[in-house]
Amino acid sequence: MKKVLTLLIILFLFGINPVIAQGNETTSGELIATYDEGKLYKYGDLYLVELHGNYREMGRQYGALRKDILTYMNGQISNSTIWLKLPELVEYSNQRIGYDIISSPDEVPIKWIKSYYEKFPNYNEIMIGISETSGLGDRTYLICSPLKEIYILSTEPFMCSYVAAWGPYTTNSQLIAGRNYDWSQEMSDFSEIVVYNPDDGSIPVATMGYAASIYLETGVNKEGLFIEMNEGSYPEYLLKEKNYTAYSQDKSKSNPAQLEIFKLSQTSSNIAQLDENFKNTSTLMGVIVNAADENGSYSYECLSNQYIKRNPQENGLLVATNHFIDPSWQLSAIEPESMDDYYLTVYRMDNLMNLCEQNKGKITPDMMMQFISTPTEEGGALMPETVFQVVVIPHDLKIWFRAPLHYNWTEVDLNKHFS
Repeated sequence: MKKVLTLLIILFLFGINPVIAQGNETTSGELIATYDEGKLYKYGDLYLVELHGNYREMGRQYGALRKDILTYMNGQISNSTIWLKLPELVEYSNQRIGYDIISSPDEVPIKWIKSYYEKFPNYNEIMIGISETSGLGDRTYLICSPLKEIYILSTEPFMCSYVAAWGPYTTNSQLIAGRNYDWSQEMSDFSEIVVYNPDDGSIPVATMGYAASIYLETGVNKEGLFIEMNEGSYPEYLLKEKNYTAYSQDKSKSNPAQLEIFKLSQTSSNIAQLDENFKNTSTLMGVIVNAADENGSYSYECLSNQYIKRNPQENGLLVATNHFIDPSWQLSAIEPESMDDYYLTVYRMDNLMNLCEQNKGKITPDMMMQFISTPTEEGGALMPETVFQVVVIPHDLKIWFRAPLHYNWTEVDLNKHFS
């Protein structure tokens, strides 16, 4: 089962026990570098890149300001186990699929990922801009796309947990959301926030996660819409085993979920607009997209050609991990900690539900940080694979970011970086 799921992730994605933090780091952010209209800040140990202009200009700013990390990741990819085996895989592909003989192992993944970015001209322009100032040329597509997560992180499990509480669950009824991004610690010391302020009239967006990521797996826009993505290959696998008809549909028009939700974040100012825009979204793999604005939160359980918008479990509470739980899928219930509880997806969900119920009416941002920072075996959702964590108040555009093995909760007011 684990090997099948790992293969699904690789094909479709392109995604010591940590000590619980006590207290938060609060800084105003130190400006440490500029390039044209771009600015690089440090909040303690957390980097924030603020970009302005058209998409090519924002790419050029990013390439210049983060050239050091881009160069480092280029080296990581070049030395990865998967990369070193690529010539062998290229030869196999030529024989099995009939590709033209390719002289360089770079060409297969670059052509593949480039074909997807070309469907999103704005993000392709960012890639071109980065390539111009970083000196990396077309290898930018390996380093700055979701493909890098496969090369550097290899076959580690991709999990994630999400919780949003509001109304009767929080002290002032304001929505508070939290997310744990769980995959591998290989790049856990290279996290950042990137704030895009485009000049084309689209909504400015802040993305949060791995450095050098021209895509969105966690982000909030200037209008206060928070979107994050959890991996969903496990329920997709279960539906395939049931011969679920939607699974076998043509995926030729599907795109990486990380690019689709990046676009959604730039075109949707609230959940109502997101609902309308989601109708045109098709993802390569099974994913769970969780979204929140100041009024509430919903979960979109997605196959490549179908999705179901799932309502909150309770009035004012939504929790999502890595399983489709809307009854319309007709998937069997999974017992927590059973053999079928893939990476404790149900156990993590139950833990977060219980913590929120036990503290109903008392939840604050600090309490949400505590919930998602409590180890799973102690009743929370923190895993040894947790790379970074985010707590956000969409209404205030205020976030707290933490990399458990590297630095504590760090507060950032995004109002200062959106134009």
